[in-house]
Amino acid sequence: KPVIRQMARDLGVHHEALRNWIRQDEADRGERDDRLTTAEKEELAALRKENAELRRSCEILKAASVESTGQRNRASSLSAGVSKSRVCRGRVFNRRAMASRSSWVR
Repeated sequence: KPVIRQMARDLGVHHEALRNWIRQDEADRGERDDRLTTAEKEELAALRKENAELRRSCEILKAASVESTGQRNRASSLSAGVSKSRVCRGRVFNRRAMASRSSWVR
């Protein structure tokens, strides 16, 4: 460890930066398995970027579908309705129906 500190001083970098570079080189050579190799990091970054692009494309297509049909996706409209409603014995009631029902049930 004192060797790394001296080398870092000679190179004009922080000793932890040099230590991280050494660890990364060891991972790239297959001597360490506790961190990703440089190639794996690059692949992961590319996959994350592709995933974000696909999500954006999917959202654009969903919006275009809603505009062209004038309807929402059945699953999303059901979930939106249920969030504003109550389920009672397997049946869904909206708040207005529940309010009128509670007034005559009492």
